[in-house]
Amino acid sequence: MAKFDKIVFKKENFKGYTGNPPVDEADYNSRKDEMFEGEAPTWTEIKSEMDAYVDPRESAKAKLMSGEALTEEEANTIVL
Repeated sequence: MAKFDKIVFKKENFKGYTGNPPVDEADYNSRKDEMFEGEAPTWTEIKSEMDAYVDPRESAKAKLMSGEALTEEEANTIVL
């Protein structure tokens, strides 16, 4: 699953899309009205969240190795 998908699937007003995820701002802007009900987030907002995204499996591994507690999402990636 693409980072774009992981970010937008959490948005309440996300309806979905067909084909590949948008690759840049122009692509996103041309398709966003079909993807969202109501006001769509800007590409800058989506891109910022994608840049800040840390895969729960990666953070879970790092935390386990250092003896830190896991979040529920991180724990689910291990046992599900």
